[in-house]
Amino acid sequence: MKARSGLQAKMTASYVAVTAGAALVAEIAIIGAAALSSSHPLPVKELQGRAQVTAAGIAAKIAMTAGGTRTLAHTDLGDPAVSPTPGRAQPEKYTGGLVIPQNSGPGCDLGPASFAVAVSPAGSVMATSYPACFKAGAAGAPTKMLTSLAPRAGGSGTVQRSSGMVVWGAAPVEAKGISKAGAGGKVPAPQFLGEVYVEAPATASSPLGISVSFPLILAGLIILGLSVPVGIVFGLLSTRRLTRRLKRLTTSTLQVADGAFEQRIPVAGSDELAQLEENFNRMAERLGASLDTERRLAGANARHAERSRIARELHDSISQDLFSLSVLAGGLRRALPAASPVLPEVATMEQTAGDAMREMQVLLLELRPMALDEVGLAAALAEICRAYRDRLGVDVQAEVEPVALAPALEHAVLRVTQEAIANSVKHSAAAVVQVTLRGDQDEIVLRVTDDGRGFDAAPDYGSAGGGLGLRVMRDRVAEHGGMLAIESARGRGTAVIATFPRRLP
Repeated sequence: MKARSGLQAKMTASYVAVTAGAALVAEIAIIGAAALSSSHPLPVKELQGRAQVTAAGIAAKIAMTAGGTRTLAHTDLGDPAVSPTPGRAQPEKYTGGLVIPQNSGPGCDLGPASFAVAVSPAGSVMATSYPACFKAGAAGAPTKMLTSLAPRAGGSGTVQRSSGMVVWGAAPVEAKGISKAGAGGKVPAPQFLGEVYVEAPATASSPLGISVSFPLILAGLIILGLSVPVGIVFGLLSTRRLTRRLKRLTTSTLQVADGAFEQRIPVAGSDELAQLEENFNRMAERLGASLDTERRLAGANARHAERSRIARELHDSISQDLFSLSVLAGGLRRALPAASPVLPEVATMEQTAGDAMREMQVLLLELRPMALDEVGLAAALAEICRAYRDRLGVDVQAEVEPVALAPALEHAVLRVTQEAIANSVKHSAAAVVQVTLRGDQDEIVLRVTDDGRGFDAAPDYGSAGGGLGLRVMRDRVAEHGGMLAIESARGRGTAVIATFPRRLP
């Protein structure tokens, strides 16, 4: 649990660090761009136009304030939140005008100041942004303003003062009214209420550069502070599914380590973790198959060991006793006179002992285990044939093609061959036995024929009839999807034909 929590905590911390780092880098980039951004001076003509735009905007606001009274109200002009910049105008970024500060200083210095004044038609000051120079309700409007009141057309221009050149702009304050105009009815006619005059220094820089302000810095700090909880929430949500999959993979790994090889993990998606899940399932499947193979091999080894033990005990005990009985019977037969009445019984006993020894030799050869994994199928079949020739004197010949078979199928072919040869030796009194193994891409054909006395076999003898040995052979062949056929006739020998498919159906 600690490892999983640690991984999730580390990934969440990385998300927080990346988010906070991105916010910090963005803040530094903005401040750096503001510090490095270049500004250029505005031409006088543009400042002159901005002054007139500002005057028109103030005039429109005053006209709306006048409303139906048709008189200018005494009010203050300018923005009290803006500090004056003596000797420099302040361009407005968005309206195309100038920023007019509300100058409440005690002294009057018109040369370097930016100000706005609204006057009535009589020339009295109705509103001002510079009360020290233009007191509301008193006369004393600028000369240019008074000269422009006659045409009532506003305008703009420049004035040379002792402190330098200034730009100015003027705009009339008009309120809409109603007047009669002949038979056509009533049409709206404006009513002149006064004029707004704006003046500013003829020096200013372009407002397009980036300025570093306290609100900008505060917004950056807020974003930087929010990046921590946002990064934590995002990290926890984004890593929850990943950690759940890792937890499932860890649990399944422990179960496989405890022997539950049937454990499988559902594969989700196609990412690297999904590939790990697929590899885990493949590993568990192979481990399970390997364990099954090991169990089968252990069972086969146990059976081989048991067959070896039985064969050894039969050879060491019963075979030796039968041999002793055969020797004693032979000696007794030779010691008895020819006219003895027990001589036939002694001869029968000797013959029975010899037949029993022969049967025991066949049984021992059947029980003898063959190491297929070490010598291969062809060598194992050749060894069986040689053992029958050497120990029982039966001419057993083998014609085996080198065919590649699965281990289970090789074992079945070997056991069917052993059983067929044993039946030929025990029941057919065969002198010659032929073992043939052929194969192609589709099937494997094993054929064991002998020259024994044979028997009358029904057409379905190989699939239904027969003794225990034949039933064992039939079951082995059927287990691998094959067919067993018996061909025999009295005095013409017997043929056992086993056909195996290359693969199970």
